[in-house]
Order: sequence, then C-alpha cells, then structure tokens
Amino acid sequence: MLTRVTLAAMAALLLVGVGVGGTAMAQDPIKARKDGFEANKKAMAEIKDLLGNDKVAQVGPVAQRMSAFGAQIPTLFPAGSDKGDTKAKADIWANNADFAAKAQAFEAAAKGLEAAAASGDKAATAKQFAAVGGTCKACHENYRAD
Repeated sequence: MLTRVTLAAMAALLLVGVGVGGTAMAQDPIKARKDGFEANKKAMAEIKDLLGNDKVAQVGPVAQRMSAFGAQIPTLFPAGSDKGDTKAKADIWANNADFAAKAQAFEAAAKGLEAAAASGDKAATAKQFAAVGGTCKACHENYRAD
C-alpha cells in the first residue's frame, strides 16, 4: 500500500513534468518540432484527401490545427537547439526575424484556409490550400536541410 508521502512525491513529479493539458513542459524542442511538422505533413495530406472527396466543410478544423502549430513554430527553435538530429539550418538563428515572419505567413495562410473552407467554396479553398503549401516551401527553401 502506498503511503501518503509516496503519493505526494508521485503527484509532485507529475506536476513538474506535465503542464496544462497534459503536455510535457520541458519537452525536447527538436522532438517537439519534429512531431509538430510530422502532424502538419499529415494534415496537408488529410486536406488534400478531403478536397478530393468534396468534403470542404471538414477542412476547417484541420486548418485550425495547422494555424495553431504555426503560432508555435518560432518557439520551437530556441538557442542551442541546432545541435542533434535536426534538419534545421543555422540560418534559422542567424536570420531569426525572417524565419519568424515565414512562420507567421504560414499561420496566416492556414487561418485563410480555415476561412475559405467555412465559405464552402471548393475552388477558393483549393486555392488557399495551395497558398499554404507555398508558405511551407518558402520556409523549407531557406531553413531546412535536405
């Protein structure tokens, strides 16, 4: 049977290691950004499938997840996180203002995709989806190693 001290210690460890919403507070930034970009890649594929199946209304929530990730991107590249298993180029830290602007452009494009999907206009949604892809490419060209 666990003692009160043991239970208190376990609770303290959980509180220190887990933040609001169950996310790790001290998560490795390289892992966090890899996970986020992988989820974003899957979201792009999901949206492509939704548009191909004329499910425009379902694009909005996926685009919302993408814009939320876009808002986090600049925080996922703290100083010192250029070492390790990463494809991030040193230019991210050397040109941080431009990198952050590109992340903001992605976030804005994803919000635009959400709005286009809400309109129900498939052509406008597809056009905005292409714009989102363009923001990904613009950042990868300068800041991601092959």
